[in-house]
Amino acid sequence: MKTLFLAFLATSSSLWSCSQNITPSQLPSLVQNSLQAKFTGAQSIDWEKHGNLYEAEFEMAQVEHTVLLDATGHIISHKQDIASTELPAPVSMALKRDYPAFLMDDLEKVEKDGQMFYQVELENNNEEVHKVYTPNGALSNVTYWE
Repeated sequence: MKTLFLAFLATSSSLWSCSQNITPSQLPSLVQNSLQAKFTGAQSIDWEKHGNLYEAEFEMAQVEHTVLLDATGHIISHKQDIASTELPAPVSMALKRDYPAFLMDDLEKVEKDGQMFYQVELENNNEEVHKVYTPNGALSNVTYWE
């Protein structure tokens, strides 16, 4: 049973890593319409297909966004770049407490399943760490979204 689970895990991981760039003409209309309705100012949209999910990466008001949608146009998750000043105080304090020697890089606000998270890439010399926090500063078990 353990072998079967590990085989499933390896297969599902490889499927996710097999993304392909696609053009807007290859998108289901529900996906394209959903993105345009929610993000009316989206510019320079790049699309990728990951299995049966669609990922749109774009800029809006000079902020980079990434949205993951299913084939019906339902938004699974959304992330956007943020400045360090936009981090909730509890998250900033947790990062300073837990990683005092690290510099914050690539700060993003992530909405997934109706919940908000903050993910950060931390760097110290050649060491790089990815962490996800809840708005109250608790470390989350949500997977870091590359």
